[in-house]
Amino acid sequence: MDGLLFLLVGTGRKKFMQTRNVEVFSAAQIAERVAEVAGEISAAYRERELTILGVLEDSFMFLADLLRRIDAPVRTAFLRFDHRSFGGVQDLQFSTPMEVANRDILLVEGVLETGVPQEYLLKQLEERGATTVRLCVLIDKPDRHRVAIEPDWRAFETHEDYVFGYGLGFQERWRNLPYIARPADA
Repeated sequence: MDGLLFLLVGTGRKKFMQTRNVEVFSAAQIAERVAEVAGEISAAYRERELTILGVLEDSFMFLADLLRRIDAPVRTAFLRFDHRSFGGVQDLQFSTPMEVANRDILLVEGVLETGVPQEYLLKQLEERGATTVRLCVLIDKPDRHRVAIEPDWRAFETHEDYVFGYGLGFQERWRNLPYIARPADA
């Protein structure tokens, strides 16, 4: 499916440029993969309570659909992390209202690109006493990983430079698309 988008481009004064988008994963493909991933997670945790932490903002649609399909006892909370650079030093901090000690944690993320933030989050959750920590991602970009990390579950793998839709935003836009797309000129 091709669609028409208005992308914000330029420096200084902002201007809008018309561009087309190309569907990468359809709404039907997404629904099918969410059901499959949810089934696998349900099988893995059927006898235990699972604590799911959704990483804001990109995971929210994926998380909502995944939660509706998981057949296991779950607790859910959100996690937000801040990434700052100070003179070449990277600083990652995160917060969640959920106590993670002695819990089986599933971190749900929209996009796994470099893997650096996810690796940090997984280690920190383990250090805070989580019984187990696993990773589920909507989109995995393995050719962009800068650390050795593999998600336990992935809905899709892509080599596209940039994707948006189905909760994934570009400058806080286009999260509402029911499919995942890329700019046609990319």
